[in-house]
Amino acid sequence: MASSRKKKRGVGRVVLILILCLALIAVIAVTVGYSLVARRVKALQAGAAFTFDYEATSTADSPALYTILQKTGSTKGTVSGLYAPDALQLNITAPGAVIPADPLTRVYVSGSETLYDVGQLYKNIRSSITGSYPLASFLMPDWTLGNYVSQAQLASLLGVGTEATSLQDMTEFELPQKKPQRVQPEGALDGYLYYQLDTGDTSASAPVLVIGFEKSKFFEDPLPVHILLTIPEHQVRIQLTGTVSAQTVVLTAPTSRMKDEDIQTLVQIRDTIQSVLQFVQSTADSMQKAG
Repeated sequence: MASSRKKKRGVGRVVLILILCLALIAVIAVTVGYSLVARRVKALQAGAAFTFDYEATSTADSPALYTILQKTGSTKGTVSGLYAPDALQLNITAPGAVIPADPLTRVYVSGSETLYDVGQLYKNIRSSITGSYPLASFLMPDWTLGNYVSQAQLASLLGVGTEATSLQDMTEFELPQKKPQRVQPEGALDGYLYYQLDTGDTSASAPVLVIGFEKSKFFEDPLPVHILLTIPEHQVRIQLTGTVSAQTVVLTAPTSRMKDEDIQTLVQIRDTIQSVLQFVQSTADSMQKAG
């Protein structure tokens, strides 16, 4: 049970930072007590747009998570989207990825579900492969299924528990009841105030989350934010730099969803992609040897 809870806390932390960022501003407002700050916070909590450039670095020799990001060219990229009190929508882009696209994929998170846009991801994969190898289009048909899969469907596809694919459970993240802890982290930017978030987990494997706000622009829109996240479990450090701006946001859940009976079809598509990629790699190696 303890292991399951630890995995659950480790899932989706990068995504949850965006919500935690807004919540921390609220704590600062209560602590300082300025009515101007309170109005600023209220506007952000009502809805916001955000854009963050991210970069992941390894804190050890070739940890699994970082190795995957490195192989796919996704150690750097952009996370952008919209926040509403009841939902979060993310667009993920990695310009240096093996399959660069804008967006590479999308994620929708609400209090009751997490949805992943596998249709968008497939279309990007297909476009990347057929752009260089047109004949591959005969093996990779156009996408005809629903675009989004649920966390339960993705868990079934990957053969893992739903706790590994769910991002909506935020009940274990708590902000300090007293004054937020001021810190000066390594890699701090000039002119920023930094606060460390208290997750209530004191174990050696607990993640360390630090959020910085540019002092001179706290009342400006957009608000510059710098985030530093260290995840000991995965031996990875993630830095996000970007902005959050108040905005009227209305989010609705995606309606294009995959049916449960289509999961097996998705498995076949996944196997086809793997076969095509192996063929492409084999062809490229043969051409290189011949040259």
